[in-house]
Amino acid sequence: MSTSFKLTNGDLSVGAGRAYEVVQGRDKLRQDLTLWLMERIGQDPMTPTYGSRLDGGVIGGREIPSYIGQIASDNNSNQIRMEVLDLLVEYQNMQLDKIRNETLLYRGKNTLEADEVIDSINSVDVTQIGTTILVRVVLTTLGNTSLKVTLPIATEA
Repeated sequence: MSTSFKLTNGDLSVGAGRAYEVVQGRDKLRQDLTLWLMERIGQDPMTPTYGSRLDGGVIGGREIPSYIGQIASDNNSNQIRMEVLDLLVEYQNMQLDKIRNETLLYRGKNTLEADEVIDSINSVDVTQIGTTILVRVVLTTLGNTSLKVTLPIATEA
């Protein structure tokens, strides 16, 4: 089982006894995916391929335009949908690589639990609501649990 510190509105969440709270299972998966989607790719020099292209970024010294703040259109909605889908597949492949490597290293065991591993990507829907594009993702985990992630992206009017 793996855990991460719980984030609330971008800050570490402090619980009873002034201890930092943690997330695991599908709550960890939801938080991880939200962070990946909101992190601008190329922002962190130590992990230059971490994040999404939704807010632009720099890859290999090349500036990538941002979808955030763009005028909402069918073309932008389709591009956003494809970016989210690509990111989910990349995340799923990263999880599978981790499971394979840990299985060899830890003699058949790994640190991920079934409800934090993506089994299937059921849908990625992008809907324009006023000046916001709403991204809705539905996944199924290896634990056969359905997970929904909703992300609003602001656009120009």
